[in-house]
Amino acid sequence: MLDATKQHTNPTRQTNLCILHNPQSGKQEAGASSEDLSRLFEQHGLTPEIVKLDPENDLAATVKQAVDKGYDTIVAAGGDGTICGVTQALVGTSCRMGILPCGTFNYFARSLGIPQDLDGAVKVIADGHARPLRVAMLNDRVFLNNANFGLYPHILRSREEIYDYWGRSRAAAYWSAIKVLFRWPRPLQMQITANGQTTTVRTPLAFVFNNAYQLREMGMEGAECIEDGKLALMLAPDCGRWGMILSSLAVLTGQATRKRHFDLICSDDIELRSTKGKRLLVARDGERSRMKGPFRLTLSDADLDVIVPADFGDAVR
Repeated sequence: MLDATKQHTNPTRQTNLCILHNPQSGKQEAGASSEDLSRLFEQHGLTPEIVKLDPENDLAATVKQAVDKGYDTIVAAGGDGTICGVTQALVGTSCRMGILPCGTFNYFARSLGIPQDLDGAVKVIADGHARPLRVAMLNDRVFLNNANFGLYPHILRSREEIYDYWGRSRAAAYWSAIKVLFRWPRPLQMQITANGQTTTVRTPLAFVFNNAYQLREMGMEGAECIEDGKLALMLAPDCGRWGMILSSLAVLTGQATRKRHFDLICSDDIELRSTKGKRLLVARDGERSRMKGPFRLTLSDADLDVIVPADFGDAVR
């Protein structure tokens, strides 16, 4: 979320910036090349260094190299996963972050009012209006939109397999969800501590949101949690395979309702423990990894200045 308690920084004309470009993000046939990006910035009198991200190289190390070169602004050109990874490495530095939305869903950029066309997004960066961003943390790892446990990380794994075969699209993303739902892995049994209370639940899916815009786009409750400076934890009921399929369809069509399709907990400090104590497949902004619990989800005290449209105002993203 953007921190409304902090004042805007004055607009700064960008002169010293580096673009970290993930050419694998989004729909390949519609993706912009590094040459395309260079031409767009040249129209604003800017000649940034453009670094193509290699999945074989450590992203944090690549970001650190850019910071060490003295760039004032680091631009993440990619999807939500790429932007999350760049944010992780930039928190605690003096660099500003710019966003070029090149992913499939682009929830983070859309929540900031950043244009989805690259011409418009480049102009936002050139204008240089920035706001402090308060990031969320899963243990020591940043997330911007959501962190999740259970079914969804398995859906992401299926999605990548489908993307490799059919290419990236929203239809492919939705099909990957349906495919995993019919397989239906065993629900998680988790101990949850929030707001001074501890409870044990059995759930196929735990979703922690840090993006009010994404919740509204999905037609779900919980945006008010984020507006109040908290995280929104959503737990799907353990209602069997067909019940989970129906609940998922309700979410996809914006018809999901609290109590019937999910339970909601608002808190700024949430701890999740798997009662079996095993490492879990976890996803942060679409990127998967196996992590050992307990899992503590909080809002960070460290801010990062993010370049946003001049008219974005004090909206909570």
